[in-house]
Amino acid sequence: MPDFVFMFSGHGSQYYNMGAMLYHSNVFFRNTILHLDKEVRNHTGTSVVEYLYGNRLNGEGVFDDIRYTNPALFMVQYALSRLLQEEFKIRPDYVVGSNVGEMVAAAVSGMASPTEMLTAMIDQARMIERLCSKGGMISILTDPAIYEQEPLLYENTTLAAVDHKGLFTLSADDRTLLAVRLWLDSHDISYNQLPVRFPFHSPLMEPARAPLIRIMQQLRYGAPEATFVSGIQSTPMYQVDADYFWDVLRQPVAFSAAIERLENAGPCFYIDCSPSGSCSNLLTKILPPASSSVKQVIMSPFGQEVKHLQALLQKRQAYSF
Repeated sequence: MPDFVFMFSGHGSQYYNMGAMLYHSNVFFRNTILHLDKEVRNHTGTSVVEYLYGNRLNGEGVFDDIRYTNPALFMVQYALSRLLQEEFKIRPDYVVGSNVGEMVAAAVSGMASPTEMLTAMIDQARMIERLCSKGGMISILTDPAIYEQEPLLYENTTLAAVDHKGLFTLSADDRTLLAVRLWLDSHDISYNQLPVRFPFHSPLMEPARAPLIRIMQQLRYGAPEATFVSGIQSTPMYQVDADYFWDVLRQPVAFSAAIERLENAGPCFYIDCSPSGSCSNLLTKILPPASSSVKQVIMSPFGQEVKHLQALLQKRQAYSF
């Protein structure tokens, strides 16, 4: 069998009712979510479950309040990873994440306590809201080389990620993002502004550096049970600390390079634990045509989680390398 790789996404992949089909149909998934939500209630006095699944706008509207997106992204992805391990007996050989998905990956790997990481992410959100200027992130569907060619881009924005040869992501303040969107529209270049209120992976995050590091210093870190592949350094890591998780929010994302490194080690069975299927979508562009690796998405905004889990089991039985 190939190595199992669990993948986790970060800011921008969230939406109302993510994971709802599993929440309403799978007892283990729901109980994991409710256990984590109890930790949130104890820490904040509010419920992520009520905000996420409480018929808010019938699931419509932009889900971009970091006070809820941070814990919700952790809870949904962590609950799916536990479901895969406990009910489907699929244990990851590797974990890899993008943005705050790395914090989920660290908890799944055993490098950090899930409840400690969850509450730390909540405290991070509070500090970012208090100290950082508003802004956002925009993914642009064209050759990343354009970034170095256009002064509006390289002089005013930060290159947050080169997702693949035809997609890259920028961070900037709100005023700059408006100018970038107008320029992209005038050049007929497709883009997607992410549902994110802050310019992660940019210098505009610097005011929160010291407080965010102090928050992460309160966690107890251990050795991983599944190999943790860094989404910013694109290498396996066997020890992390508070400074590393500051870099997760401040430095450019290198998720594509991390996948390429895994591919160089041999075929993998990639399982997308993200709520939107975003990791699997990237894999479609990242994996070389000759790759014998396989991938399986589980959650998406269109539901189908039960169907996708059945497909996962079928693939697991069919593929042996």
